[in-house]
Amino acid sequence: MIQKDTDGYSVRVANILNETFTIALMYVHLTTHSAFSLQEGLMTPSDLVQAAKACGMSALGLTDHHLLTGTIEFVKACKDADIQPVIGLEIDLLQGPFQLLATSTKGWSNLCRLSSALALRDHPDAPCSLEMLFQYSKDLIALSENPHNLLDGFEGRLYIPLRNSSNAGSLSAQARNLGLPTVVAHPVYYQTPEQARLQKTLAAIRLNQTVITISQTVLAPLDGWFMPAQIIEERFKEFPEALQATIEITERCRFDLPLGKPQMPVVPLPEDVTAAQHLRDKATTGAKELYGEITPQIQTRLDHELEVISRMGFEPIFLIVEDILNFARETGVPYSSRGSAASSLVAHCLGITSPDPLRLNLYFERFLNPARVTPPDIDTDLCSRRRDSVIQHVFDTYGSDKVAMVGTINRYRPRSALGDVAKAYGLEPAKVRELANQLPHAWWARFEESEEGEDAPSPFAELRTTHPNYRSIFDDAEAILKLPRHLSMHPGGVIVAPGALTDLVPVMNSGGKVWSSPNSTLTPWKHWAW
Repeated sequence: MIQKDTDGYSVRVANILNETFTIALMYVHLTTHSAFSLQEGLMTPSDLVQAAKACGMSALGLTDHHLLTGTIEFVKACKDADIQPVIGLEIDLLQGPFQLLATSTKGWSNLCRLSSALALRDHPDAPCSLEMLFQYSKDLIALSENPHNLLDGFEGRLYIPLRNSSNAGSLSAQARNLGLPTVVAHPVYYQTPEQARLQKTLAAIRLNQTVITISQTVLAPLDGWFMPAQIIEERFKEFPEALQATIEITERCRFDLPLGKPQMPVVPLPEDVTAAQHLRDKATTGAKELYGEITPQIQTRLDHELEVISRMGFEPIFLIVEDILNFARETGVPYSSRGSAASSLVAHCLGITSPDPLRLNLYFERFLNPARVTPPDIDTDLCSRRRDSVIQHVFDTYGSDKVAMVGTINRYRPRSALGDVAKAYGLEPAKVRELANQLPHAWWARFEESEEGEDAPSPFAELRTTHPNYRSIFDDAEAILKLPRHLSMHPGGVIVAPGALTDLVPVMNSGGKVWSSPNSTLTPWKHWAW
């Protein structure tokens, strides 16, 4: 039975021979790796949170390798489970893996900047230099087993992690000599001990090796499963300060990300004119051009819409979309607006939409309801052949440091899962294709839950019957379904930030097109990694 004490920390309540006693939890996991540590971790951020809740942990840290992609899902899952999120990142230094934990929103921004700086290098997988690390070290707690070169950059924020009880004594002695604290930091990559074999398969996929030839040194630790706090505390019972340090770090890392808070971009405006006034002027001018005369009906509708738009702070959305479509018109790029934006007279007067909402009796609230706080959607289709020139205009107008393409997450589906796993097991390409061609081809075969709530049939059911010798391959392929496979780029989704994007989110190279920035240098097309 698990309860919470008055300070919010979980406690275990045991009943033995009708005698009840309470033992406070001294430990929470700080260095977990989700499936967004691509082909390293097996659990989704939500899986990690549910495991922590089941173990009675009041907080949980996420330190995915290289990426912050799973952070938002992690934070939301923690809030739903009443668990404090500890947001972190694992990077590589010359002396080995290195974890960073954010203590504030400034620390989060530094994680974004560091992750982006590493990803935008010519060799993203190369170890991070100390110079780059120290540049983004503010408001970050560091965990390193080799701290000698880090003392100046993380004064008061450097811990030596105890990951294995076998060398905890020597690391503790080193920490005492250096005057540094220790913290128990058990690395988590999967949920149960039995999944170590599956993690090996994923590692073979990541490194383009086979499960037979891959070295144990590149795999997750053999005990890298989500151990309950009781087991960890028993393993490290001779190091109570290091156990308690997990709670201390949790408190130091207590802050809230501003999720759900709009971050509207700054649009170019005439001198001494606000965005609200600029939008009103443009809407009034457009109304005169469309209707010749602004009648009381038109004025009342415009005033109502502009008041709602201004109250919600959405003027930049209209002004940016108008600018984009003006550019498309001027350069002859075909486009078409659709959806509920046709219900807005302001959008119509700005030339964003074609239908006349007054003549068609369309209600503005269908597009932007004052009772709803989420930003409106102005759906616009651009010619796919010339869309790139419009995207380049956005980069040029608002700044390449403030603009990025939206990232997407490609997940394992039956064919990709089977192909990757079979290759990792050493099957010849011809045999892999033979097996993959026997999978269901129906586009609707999403393998989600059925309408009755029952699990859908396995896509590998027939293959298990016809090829029993490959059962392990089919089992592994099914186990990784829906896990992230790699990141990709949305073909037309663009994000514009009020300042440098990396203050808010991480970015990376798309690996595809290159765009010319205003200063004539070449800036890779970036995408938002959330």
